[in-house]
Amino acid sequence: MFVVVVTTAEGSYRGRVGGLTVPLRIVLAAQRCGASAVHLEGDARAFAPGLIDRRVDLPIHTDPPPIDAVTVECPADVLVHADSFRALAESVADGRARVLGHGDAQVIARPPQNPRTSLGPPVPLVFARPFAFPPMRIASLRDAVRGNTALLRACRKPTDGWTSRHLNRHVSLTLTRLLLHSPLTPNQVSVAILCMGLASGVIAARGTAEGFLVGAALLQLQSILDGCDGELARMTFRQSKLGEWLDTVGDDASNYAFFGGASVGMFRASGRAAWLAIGAVIVGCGAVASALEYRYLLRKGTGDLLAYPVTAGSGRFTTAVQPLFKRDTFIALTFVAAVSSRLHWALLAFAVGAVAILITVLRTEARISRGEAR
Repeated sequence: MFVVVVTTAEGSYRGRVGGLTVPLRIVLAAQRCGASAVHLEGDARAFAPGLIDRRVDLPIHTDPPPIDAVTVECPADVLVHADSFRALAESVADGRARVLGHGDAQVIARPPQNPRTSLGPPVPLVFARPFAFPPMRIASLRDAVRGNTALLRACRKPTDGWTSRHLNRHVSLTLTRLLLHSPLTPNQVSVAILCMGLASGVIAARGTAEGFLVGAALLQLQSILDGCDGELARMTFRQSKLGEWLDTVGDDASNYAFFGGASVGMFRASGRAAWLAIGAVIVGCGAVASALEYRYLLRKGTGDLLAYPVTAGSGRFTTAVQPLFKRDTFIALTFVAAVSSRLHWALLAFAVGAVAILITVLRTEARISRGEAR
């Protein structure tokens, strides 16, 4: 058990950082990290009215913390990475205090009050997380801009593919910065992105050169903006199971809508029924694979597809080409194919990929049934 103690700030910035005030962000970060309570100390008690928010489930107290609890002390004007509190609380297991940050932006974790607390000054903590940032004091508008940039950068994921890392994230994070000042919720953004993906399939099904190009462009735009809902949710602490499912189902539905629609469009343009068969393979294999994945996710109580223990391929060649088949990169290549009037090659490749994905999912399901994957 640990509690977060919000201590007096020298002169807190009253504006918002990432759509939230700094004290409210501290409380929500503590809640995400598993703190049992938040205690306001000294002048920080003045922030209590601003902490009344429907996202806050933690009890907030104005009395001292219990002596038998690990405490993490954070000034009310210090912006912290969302995982900092948990890392600090876990680091005091040896009975020694730990400190993260420097100068007036220090966050200190202390073990329960007992003789072990006299072992000397706090030991610096090395906080290693992908795209993490050190605690920073927010005392001015310039600090707020710097903090906002750090929070947006922390929305990146180590699992991002080539295209997301070098293109999609740059665009989506820029748009998310604007969405922070809008009344839109992450789930509303997810629905809008899903509609864009479905529209790409309807337009591609027309069977014209313009329809293929516009449909592929819409799918590429959907892929780019697909990060906005998750980024907005993480920035404003509005993650939800519904949001996870909207994101997962939205990606799959957009894929099947476009490639299925493009197959119909190819049939209309050429009159060859083989394209309908290819579309049936794409949608059929994809639907079966998705149904198996969703069944597993429902059992686990999550909608995050990354929780599915997919059986990855092995070998140098497989490892080398796997990034090409990540959704962000393949969608970008599909757009390039449409621009160069080679969309039929993308359809054939996606059909092969759909079969390969289904085989992979079936292998994974076999491992799960044998108890080799959880």
